[in-house]
Amino acid sequence: MSATAGPGADTGLWGLSLAQFREGIANRATPGCGAAAAVAADFGLALVVKALRVSADREGNGERTELLRDARALLGRPGAFADDDVQAFSGYLQAGRDGPEQLQAASRQACAVPLATAHACVEALMIAERAWPQVLPMLRCDVQAGVLLIGAAAAAVLLNVDADLGGLDDPAARAEVRAARQRLQGQVDRRLARLAELAQGAARHC
Repeated sequence: MSATAGPGADTGLWGLSLAQFREGIANRATPGCGAAAAVAADFGLALVVKALRVSADREGNGERTELLRDARALLGRPGAFADDDVQAFSGYLQAGRDGPEQLQAASRQACAVPLATAHACVEALMIAERAWPQVLPMLRCDVQAGVLLIGAAAAAVLLNVDADLGGLDDPAARAEVRAARQRLQGQVDRRLARLAELAQGAARHC
């Protein structure tokens, strides 16, 4: 599955049942951290979409409808990286048998996939921030829960980047990946802090 495929596809990890996916991780048949994080991020975004959809159905307006459309367009993008993570891991194992040049290319890909997943998480957090004032107060718990899942997924895939950095022999490549990782971490932290402020503000006014 490519990064543009959505969780409705019947191939790759998204063709498995939840039980099969869980057992695949537990039994090491599926690479764990990156794939599980990508799926968790997509589930978190799905909660935000649900809150927006129910709010739009009850009290529709143009801004809410537009935001729901944007959220629906993003849904599936974080989760599609689950299969990319599997492919990157398989490619890395194969490259170890093919030679040093192939191994370096595979190491770069092993870093690129979690970075791309983290970027998708940032986009999902941006949707959640926009959604907060648009969803009905009774549904904001869904947005909060979704944010927790997305934030945890971003943290997990950035840990993957840290683990995979050591496979890069080129100092310039390591510096580039490290800078991208730090930039994404900052974006995630800022979005999570802003959403925490929104939630705290709502709690004070209850």
